Amino acid sequence: MSSDRESVSRRRFLTRAAMLAGGVSIGLVGLQAPVVQAAPAVQAVQQPARTELRAPTLLQQTSSITAALSERLLILDPANHYSISATGVLRHIFDPLVDVTSDSKFLPALAESWENPDPLTWRFKLRQGVTFHDGTPFDSSSAVYTIKRVATDKTLLKNSTFFDITSVEPEGQYGVVIRSAHPFGSMLGQLSALGMLPPSAAGSEDAFFQNPIGTGPFRFNGWTRGETISLAANPSYWKSGTPQIQSATFRFIPEISTRAAGLQSGEIDIIDRIPADLVPTLQGAAGVTVLAQPAIETQQWIFQLQRAPTNDVNFRKAISRGIDRETIIRDFHLGYAQAALCPIPPGLVGWTDLGAKPYDPDAARSFLQASGVSNPTIDFVLAKGIYPKQLEIAQAVQAMLGDVGINVNVRELEVAAARELRSAGDYHMWYSGWAHLPHDADWYYSQWYTTAGASSLSRFSDPAIEQLVIEARSTDNAVRQAKYEQVERTIWEEETAIWPYNSTAVYGIRDRVSGFEGRTDYMIFVMDVAVG
Repeated sequence: MSSDRESVSRRRFLTRAAMLAGGVSIGLVGLQAPVVQAAPAVQAVQQPARTELRAPTLLQQTSSITAALSERLLILDPANHYSISATGVLRHIFDPLVDVTSDSKFLPALAESWENPDPLTWRFKLRQGVTFHDGTPFDSSSAVYTIKRVATDKTLLKNSTFFDITSVEPEGQYGVVIRSAHPFGSMLGQLSALGMLPPSAAGSEDAFFQNPIGTGPFRFNGWTRGETISLAANPSYWKSGTPQIQSATFRFIPEISTRAAGLQSGEIDIIDRIPADLVPTLQGAAGVTVLAQPAIETQQWIFQLQRAPTNDVNFRKAISRGIDRETIIRDFHLGYAQAALCPIPPGLVGWTDLGAKPYDPDAARSFLQASGVSNPTIDFVLAKGIYPKQLEIAQAVQAMLGDVGINVNVRELEVAAARELRSAGDYHMWYSGWAHLPHDADWYYSQWYTTAGASSLSRFSDPAIEQLVIEARSTDNAVRQAKYEQVERTIWEEETAIWPYNSTAVYGIRDRVSGFEGRTDYMIFVMDVAVG
């Protein structure tokens, strides 16, 4: 490691970042949480016990929950986003065929059981006696419509994970058979993030998603886009004992100070994305509990790979070597993060230890010289308020890279505006995380490392890597592991993104809330919570 590590000292760049940010709060020795255990292998057949159907239940009219999330909810279509807030909130309205636990186990939802009789076929037995919120029965026609729609409509964002499906056919009224051109080992994970729609939505989806109906534990009760959504309990929900509250409201508040103040006052019951330096304050607040869980999220700062100068591998290596990840983890996350050793987090099939990226300013300057780029300026775009300390971290990176000769223009924008720039390719680096919501690495690699998935993201395009991503969908986990390692060694070496650390999910809840689980995937679920 270069001796310049001492000359560009911790105090120097933090001082420069503080001048830009108006100060950085430091002061907690963070929690060192345990590593998430490895995900189980895909089972060929799962035959769970039948869940008891329930009769309508009258709920106490005063039982309600308010949760505040950092990321704004901008869409109500389960197939057309890769948003954490959308995935979590929409799970209350729409049931998927398969649920996934916080520790990556797949459980029955609208599918009672499934089997994978050959690598190209999945067969699902559907739950009977379930109705949509308008009373329409759920059956195979719903599953066929929902899955065919995402598999064939290339305008939907999740098409990049379902595109390989060749047929979706009913098997009687309560069965469905899905076939794919290649093995689809991530099928259960992908389906866990796809809510089932009524077939009556076909052809009028735009109108349907203005007032959506599902089979979920809550009914849609209205929303203000990007601000709040109101849900009312479904008294005819098929799962016994769920929900336990009469209503739920999700508010979308990027400012952590506002979320935290609402939690402390009792106006808000649950908040997410608490920064490490706020933990002691909330732990000391009356009526508040803080929960921390190692997250299945790897932060990634993506490069626009078809725009100069970030299309040059030497320039990207200059940026990588010029970032002091250890100091970011220590001084901004205070131990509530771990150095990334791979593009995906521990606990998923495909994770491997590739070694932490070194901080080496001399090497950064050498790579910059090799790139042939003189006095470069790059745009580093952030979607406002999503990740803890993101602006301060970006400004510290700005100071670090300035010391090796790379000028950084930090642009923090509202979420919709930032995503528009990303879609237009009008950035060099884009501050992002990637929580693996289906608990499967295919969710990540199909989005970011296929041409279709990356066309409005990083612009990555490499047929050899894309072929490996397809082959990594094998139903044999040993094959999946080997293929993903091939992908990861290549993109790790070519610095197709910056992967600085694995996150810790930190939640705050009011003591009146019972039954809440602090999940590894950032999902805030309130269908099984109670208040008292």
